[in-house]
Amino acid sequence: MNRTKMIVFGALMAALAAIIQSLPALLTEAVIFITIFSSIPIYIIARIKPTVGVLSYLVAAFLVMLISLHEALFFLFSNGVVGLSLGSCSYFMIRKLLLAVLSALMLTLSLCIINYGIGIMVFGSELPGALIVQIIIIFVFSCIYVSVYHIFADFIYRRFKIIT
Repeated sequence: MNRTKMIVFGALMAALAAIIQSLPALLTEAVIFITIFSSIPIYIIARIKPTVGVLSYLVAAFLVMLISLHEALFFLFSNGVVGLSLGSCSYFMIRKLLLAVLSALMLTLSLCIINYGIGIMVFGSELPGALIVQIIIIFVFSCIYVSVYHIFADFIYRRFKIIT
């Protein structure tokens, strides 16, 4: 893809991610489970070209921020991070275990920032145990989530590549 097409494609992916992430704010909180799919457009563009993926991630976060600050925080620190880290790592690496661990570390770091830095409980309530135990729980969750999500996102990406 040439540079102009890549930028336009990145903008379309950012807009799609922003729309999906904003659905609970625009419709109702009952559709909040749909927001996990906002990572897919960021994953696709980051896997094709990581630099455009970073720009799409930031543009999508800004667009969501115009609609809902709450949803923008969750995009910046969870869904967007998953798509960006998985896509970028898939671009640079072949080893799936290393890819999953690096993406899980990124997700753990961002969830710790939102949980302990900002004060929004990620799992709805406080986690049991000492701080190190809580971080281990978040990391284990992140490893499982990122591994399952990578299988799903890679499936979508391969179908997308067939179409284009």
